[in-house]
Amino acid sequence: MDRKQRKVARQCVLCGKCLEVCPIFAATGREEFSPRAKFFLARTLADKKTQSDISKKRALKLAGKCFSCGKCEKACPARLCAPDLLCDLRAANPDAQAALWRLWVEKAHILWPMMTTLSRILPDSSPGGRIQALSAGLKAMALQPLDPWLLTTRFDACGQGRKAVVFSGCVAAHAQPRLTAAAEKLLRGLGFAVAEKIGFVCCGYTLGHVGLKDAQRRMRLINLASWRKAGRPLIVSFCATCRYGLSRYVRADLDWLPGEREMWAAALVPLSELASHVEYAVLPGNPAGKVHYHTPCHDTDGKDAVFLRAVLGDALYARTQKDMCCGFGGALKLDAPELSDIAAKRCLDFYGPLPSERILSGCSGCVMQLRANAPDGVRVGHWLESVKL
Repeated sequence: MDRKQRKVARQCVLCGKCLEVCPIFAATGREEFSPRAKFFLARTLADKKTQSDISKKRALKLAGKCFSCGKCEKACPARLCAPDLLCDLRAANPDAQAALWRLWVEKAHILWPMMTTLSRILPDSSPGGRIQALSAGLKAMALQPLDPWLLTTRFDACGQGRKAVVFSGCVAAHAQPRLTAAAEKLLRGLGFAVAEKIGFVCCGYTLGHVGLKDAQRRMRLINLASWRKAGRPLIVSFCATCRYGLSRYVRADLDWLPGEREMWAAALVPLSELASHVEYAVLPGNPAGKVHYHTPCHDTDGKDAVFLRAVLGDALYARTQKDMCCGFGGALKLDAPELSDIAAKRCLDFYGPLPSERILSGCSGCVMQLRANAPDGVRVGHWLESVKL
């Protein structure tokens, strides 16, 4: 660990505030997975007097059990972030898990469509652990979208010809392009000049949290250069995690031009904020039963829920709890699928959906995770799938 990492590790006073919001601790009850345990392990490894008391390899593997939700940072009095700590630890100690995740993300344009197609012929049951988790996730990618029930009836031309580009995210770009097409159609209806395929790649967020800082920086620079070349348009996202990942760019050293960080931050807009300028009619007989809303961990503005509440009213059943994470956790799906599944089951038990009811979310990863674990008859989808254009 370098001097900066040692300083961060020692700032944790072990107060336990993070335990109140940590979803992996809530799902398992095991404090060795908690944020403060991660800081304690990092401190132990940094101290020459105690670093021999624990195996470095085992400590890093234990510390790596994290959903990377970032809830601990909000709860911590010192604003310490366990995912950021893990990013530094993993970067200094690369492993095969990180290399596999890098391949999965960087070759998504080849692997994801191929594996999604393959999932259609995979058997419904398979051995437990990683194989079962991967199979269920791939099948979730391949599922048909929800039947839309919100008919667009009038658009407010608020765009006034302003240039905008949709940041699709990996899932929509490589497995569910219909979401991107729907978002672009919605923006055109609102009067925006939509720029297509300007060269955006993955936001790099999950790569950073497995320690692949160089790969993360490269993707960030590609996205920044693409945005500049396109004339710095509005960046519209329908995935909360992508939007959170993009918002973190302003903290990074990316050779920003004067005033450009502020321009980038101002350009990031959730699609739901713009979708609120459209009038909708609920199709007869819909929605059937309750519509549950799952708030993604990285939803920092709550605008998706506000939009759905305005449209659906009492039909929207939006229960909230601060530690209710679906358990997706990026690379944790490969490293510890059993923990991911425990969190998913806890999340679904909390909502308690009945057959024929629906669960909506504003994060592509959350949708895939909940789809893969939902009870029979419960349909899960992105809120954008409910809109009929």
